[in-house]
Amino acid sequence: MRKRFIHLSSKLGVSFGLLIILVLLFASILTYSRIERVITETVDANLDTSSALIAKIVEASIENKRGEIPKDLVVAQHYIGDAIGYDSSSGRTMRVYDPIREQYTEISVPRLLIDGVDVATDHGIVDRISQKTAGVASLFVLTGHGFACVSSSDRTENAYHGIGWLIPADSSIHTLVMREQTWYGRDYDYVGKEWIFTGYQLLREADRIVGLIHVSQPQVDMQALREQLLSVPVGKHGVPYIVDYLGRVVVHPEQEGKQLMNHEDVVNLVFQRNGRIQYSQIDPHTGRPTKNLAFFKYINEMNWIVVVGSTVEDFYGSLYAIRVIFIVIFGISLLVAQFLGILLGKRITKPIVQITEKIKDLSEGEVNLSSTLEIGSNDEVGRLAEYFNTFVKKLKNLNDLERHGIDIMLRDAQMNALQAQINPHFLYNTLETIRFMISMQDDRAVQMVKLLARLFRISIGDGESYVTLRRELEHAKLYIDLQRYRYAERFDVDYDIEEHLLDLYTLKFILQPIVENSILHAFNTIEAGGRITIGAHETEDRILISVRDNGQGMDPLTLDRVHSDLRESGRINSVGLRNVHDRIKLNFGSDYDLNIESNSEGTEVIMLLPLLPLKPKTTYISETSKPVFLY
Repeated sequence: MRKRFIHLSSKLGVSFGLLIILVLLFASILTYSRIERVITETVDANLDTSSALIAKIVEASIENKRGEIPKDLVVAQHYIGDAIGYDSSSGRTMRVYDPIREQYTEISVPRLLIDGVDVATDHGIVDRISQKTAGVASLFVLTGHGFACVSSSDRTENAYHGIGWLIPADSSIHTLVMREQTWYGRDYDYVGKEWIFTGYQLLREADRIVGLIHVSQPQVDMQALREQLLSVPVGKHGVPYIVDYLGRVVVHPEQEGKQLMNHEDVVNLVFQRNGRIQYSQIDPHTGRPTKNLAFFKYINEMNWIVVVGSTVEDFYGSLYAIRVIFIVIFGISLLVAQFLGILLGKRITKPIVQITEKIKDLSEGEVNLSSTLEIGSNDEVGRLAEYFNTFVKKLKNLNDLERHGIDIMLRDAQMNALQAQINPHFLYNTLETIRFMISMQDDRAVQMVKLLARLFRISIGDGESYVTLRRELEHAKLYIDLQRYRYAERFDVDYDIEEHLLDLYTLKFILQPIVENSILHAFNTIEAGGRITIGAHETEDRILISVRDNGQGMDPLTLDRVHSDLRESGRINSVGLRNVHDRIKLNFGSDYDLNIESNSEGTEVIMLLPLLPLKPKTTYISETSKPVFLY
């Protein structure tokens, strides 16, 4: 049984492909793990920093409020002054609430006078204090049962430390105030359900204690805190929020007051108080469960927990995108690796295949003599390829010599055919002018015939393709003299030619067609004042010949059409211009050309030609579009 043939290139390709796949797989896993670790560290650091920052904001807000209490007592003392009166003889019975015993009772309460006004009936002074301090101010009068509140800026029902509130004589606050005279503390308002800072200061009539002034401020300015808190960015979609130790949302843009203790994750968060947590919740917009990541900090003074986090997708979205990119890259790499493996296998076996194919083509007469075997090996196969290349080069040299002679003859025939287009064109225009003069019985027709004969004698010459610039200029001047008979004083001609250029050689019959275009098209709307300037200057080892007129010029559309005519061989709207353009390109290559510039102030034709101190016999344009002149 014949063994199955497997190409060596296929074996090498599969081996190379598997090697690349293994390397890419290892590199991808290693890179992805590193990126994931870096992103996790960055996210944790940012969240930890944000939660600590928000905790600092809350603590700073608490300290600000704490510092306002002493100022509030100073403001209260200012409004109360020293005109304090106390009248126990005309007291009244008042129903008060004892918070220690949690019961109401009726007691006799003396009158407290400030500036002669009974504060129990006129609350103006506490209102002024409250307006100035933005807190709550209350006035208490001393009774046998303790201090009873008779005036307060908070006159809502059941207000904490409001009217009818009793500080019992056996309470700790009563003891502290009587001992310290001025006492600052922190208390919990069971009515308003918030922590407050309080300040107490005794009021005296002479040396007798008659009452006290009480001021209070919430521990935190919630509106200001809310604005500061929600201004801290957390990812793209997350917002920081605060819950208390009972799991109630304190600050949140949408869920304030909501009870979260039924969530197991929130219960864990309340008990841990500080740390990092991952939890799941239902997205209110999509109804789907989402994974979330958050850091949280405990604020001891408020029994609050600051939570800073967002969805895992928010933090790791870029990582997921990278994972997709890695998968795509790995898939593409599989294809590329297999392709490169096959390519490598073929490259290793290529020299022998190339030599075989070349010898086969040569034997069948189909070999491309311009191509060679590119084999860089230093073994026997490389030596064999060198011998073969030497043999093919010798065949190519013989073939090139034969083809070069054919190309020169073809190029000469093309130039002669192009030049033959001009003579009939020019002759038709000139004879038309002479016919017109004869019909008008103008005696200048005879002189014009003489000029025409002289012009053709110069034009025909000895059939040469190259003439001096001086001879070409003479030919153009004869043409201009002929045209003056037809157009009278319609135009004048100026010459701006560097003297040393006149004896250099150039293509024959390139100026006259350009001058003819200026005369026929530039001045057809004027009777006088036309001017043509013929210039020749040397620039960067080249000759720049220009023919400029001050005629009507061409609009952009017409100019674009003329440029298109020069570029496209199938369109010939201007025989003279196209002829000169083609001859320059045909003889000198792509580095030399004819260009046209035109606007409302006139038209300029510019020809860029090589410097030719000697008269070439022929020109060969090489494969790099460089002219090779044969003298």
